[in-house]
Amino acid sequence: MPTNLPLYALIGLVAGLASGCFGIGGGAVIVPALTLLCGIPYHIAVGTSLALIIPISLAGSFTSWKLQTVDWRIAAACALTGMLGAVLGSLWIQKIPELYARRAFSLFLLYAAWKLWTK
Repeated sequence: MPTNLPLYALIGLVAGLASGCFGIGGGAVIVPALTLLCGIPYHIAVGTSLALIIPISLAGSFTSWKLQTVDWRIAAACALTGMLGAVLGSLWIQKIPELYARRAFSLFLLYAAWKLWTK
């Protein structure tokens, strides 16, 4: 059993809250938390985050469906191409050294935060 189980559970809770409130959680919360707080290698954190997206997304999607806040046409279109992108991205990121992958991810988060802040 992992020694950081309470910390992992807290990360899951925060990721779930972020997912439900903001539609994020996997990459934006889990990856930084696993790498910075738990010392998990970046590529393992990304793969673990992808696996965690399934149950977190299902719970949030079900709740949003019950609240009638899902546009299923948009969801279907994005899901089909998103699955292809996830396969290609998972294969591609393994070829990038961890340092560069982490920096690119950091820049992406900073850019997204800046755009959301200034819009």
